Amino acid sequence: MKNIAVFYGGKSVEHDISVITAMQVISFIPKEYKIYPIYITPNGEFVIAKNLTDVNIYLNFTKNAKKLRKITLNLGKNEIFVLKNNKIKEKIKVDCALLCNHGHGGEDGSLQGLLELCEIPYSSPSLPASAITMDKALTKAFLLSEHIDTPAYVQFSGIKYKKDFKKILEKISNKISFPCIVKPARLGSSVGINICSSEDMLIKSIDEALEFDDKIIVEKFVKDAREFCCAAIKADNKIYLSKVIEVKKGEFYTFEEKYLESKQTDELKIEDNLKSRIENLTRKVYETLELDGVVRIDFLYDVVKNKLYVNEPNSIPGSLAFNMFDTNFADLLNLIINTSIKNNEKRKKICYSFNSDAIKNFIEMSASQKSSK
Repeated sequence: MKNIAVFYGGKSVEHDISVITAMQVISFIPKEYKIYPIYITPNGEFVIAKNLTDVNIYLNFTKNAKKLRKITLNLGKNEIFVLKNNKIKEKIKVDCALLCNHGHGGEDGSLQGLLELCEIPYSSPSLPASAITMDKALTKAFLLSEHIDTPAYVQFSGIKYKKDFKKILEKISNKISFPCIVKPARLGSSVGINICSSEDMLIKSIDEALEFDDKIIVEKFVKDAREFCCAAIKADNKIYLSKVIEVKKGEFYTFEEKYLESKQTDELKIEDNLKSRIENLTRKVYETLELDGVVRIDFLYDVVKNKLYVNEPNSIPGSLAFNMFDTNFADLLNLIINTSIKNNEKRKKICYSFNSDAIKNFIEMSASQKSSK
């Protein structure tokens, strides 16, 4: 029986959404696997507890968690150490890590890097691909370099904005104009996003966005755009696509619409030609960014210009986009786990050592320099 560690939570504004994703994933993991939920607290601690699968405990975790134990990973080995009073009480071999983390510390490549140091297979894109797709500005630059359309934008850091805010506002006015949309560059779930129709609103929205990130993008707002999403997963070097879904929304798809409002289950009819364009572009983005695991790509379609834009890829989509695939969730999770293990086997075949006389020569040169003094 393979041991599956499910990582979720984290020091992220998307912490709560990550918990929901994990609870749904855990409830559908096939019974042939042994599940170890690994909760990352809002202050960044890795813990396990007896009742982690009870969603009610997260309303007051400190009070409700039973037999709480900190854990740490054993670098160089696919093991987790369970600690009690800072002493190792249990070792758990991990055959695969299912990542349900959204945002900072989990979706941005940092957790992927830690797992690679432990040689633990994981279910998301690689460290560099995760880092790029988490950063909206980097993603846009990468897409444009490959001639993939994405809405025009201006990026800047918080430090640069405070120093040259007048120049930045002028650049936004000249390149983007109004209406525009302000986004924290490395955040998801529509947190900190606002549409602006004037400079006063723009300044206020930038100040709000800077509370969540120190890097901001201001993007051309595609008015009356239709929004679509399509998910993809690669297995045995073949990319499999989900259904193409049109998002029902207000002016733009807000946090409240994504997670706090009841969903409408009926699907909108999508024109065959447009659907085909979205599917082809999903494959191209997946391949271009060298993605792995389940990734959801979000699109904007300008009806007037008949232009399809990539809005952004989501390297760990909410609930792993299971509702977008025709297969059942258990089968999808089984595919994710097996593919993650195969990807790790490929990484292990890469040569990471190189024999040379560099150290020997360094010692001899050091000794020669000392003797000449």
